Amino acid sequence: MATTVSFINFKGGVGKTTLCVEIAASLAHKFDERVLIVDLDPQTNATLSLMTEAAWQAHAGANGTLANFFDACYSGTPFDLAKTIVRKPVQYEGKLTKLDIIPSHIELFGMDLRLATKFGHDNLKAKLFLKKALSALAGDYDYIFIDCPPNLYLATQNGLFASDYYCIVALAEYLSTLGIAHIQKSVGLVFSEARSLLADIGSGGAAFIEPKLLGILFNRVRYLTHGTSDEDGIMRQIRSRYPNTVFKHFVPQSTQIASRPETKIPIAVSGYANDRNYEDRLKTVAEEFYDRVTRPEPITP
Repeated sequence: MATTVSFINFKGGVGKTTLCVEIAASLAHKFDERVLIVDLDPQTNATLSLMTEAAWQAHAGANGTLANFFDACYSGTPFDLAKTIVRKPVQYEGKLTKLDIIPSHIELFGMDLRLATKFGHDNLKAKLFLKKALSALAGDYDYIFIDCPPNLYLATQNGLFASDYYCIVALAEYLSTLGIAHIQKSVGLVFSEARSLLADIGSGGAAFIEPKLLGILFNRVRYLTHGTSDEDGIMRQIRSRYPNTVFKHFVPQSTQIASRPETKIPIAVSGYANDRNYEDRLKTVAEEFYDRVTRPEPITP
C-alpha cells in the first residue's frame, strides 16, 4: 500500500513543486519505487514539468484531469480517477518507467470556490473526495505525492485528509520560516474540527488520523559550507526550535533547475555533467526522505 505525502507551504515561491517532482523522480529511478504524483495545484507546474503542453491538452481532452474529477464530485456523478493518470510521462533513455502523474488544470481555481460554496468549509464530505478516490489506487504504488497549492483551501485539505504525512518545504530565510508554526497549527485545527464534528453527530471522533509532519526541508540554499551565512544561522535556529523535525540534508540553489520545465527531464535522472552535484544532493535528500517514512523518528513540535 502506498505511503501518501502532501508537500505544502502556504507561501508560494519556495520550490515546493520542484522538490515534489525531483524527490519523486529520484525515488522512482534510483530506489525502484512506484510513485504517483497528484498535481493538486491549478498552476499545473508539476504537470508541465513532466509533459509538454500539447501532450497535456490531448490527455485532458481524452481522459480528463483533476478538474474533471472535482467537477464530478460537485455534481454527484461517478468518475474514475484512475483514467486521468498519465502513465510514464517521462521515458528519458528508458528511465522513470515507474513514475506516473494525475495532471492538474487551471479550472481548479474556480472549482475550489464552487465546492466551498456548495458544501461549506465545515462539511467533511467535500474534504474527503480525494481520499476516497486515491484509496482505490494505493495498491498500485509505493508512494503517492500530492503537490498542494500554497493555501489551506478545500483542495489542500483534500490532500491532507488523503495523506499519511505532510512535508513542509521552506527557504532558509526569515520570512519563509515565520509560517512553519502557523502551518502546523492550522493542520492540527482542521483535523480537530473534523473530529469535533464527528463527535457532535454521534459518529465518534477517531475516524480521521491526522497526517504526521514528515519534516521541514530547506530548499535553494545558496551556500555549501556551514557557518558562513545567514542561511546557516536560520537553519540552526529552526533545528533548535523543532528538534528532529528539520531534514539533516538540504537542497542547494541550482542554476540548472530553471530549465527543467522546458526539457521535461528531472535533474534526478538527466545524467548531465552540469547536473551532477544537484543530482547527488537530491539523492541524499531522497534517502533521508525514505528513511523518515520507513524508520520515522519522533517529531517534536
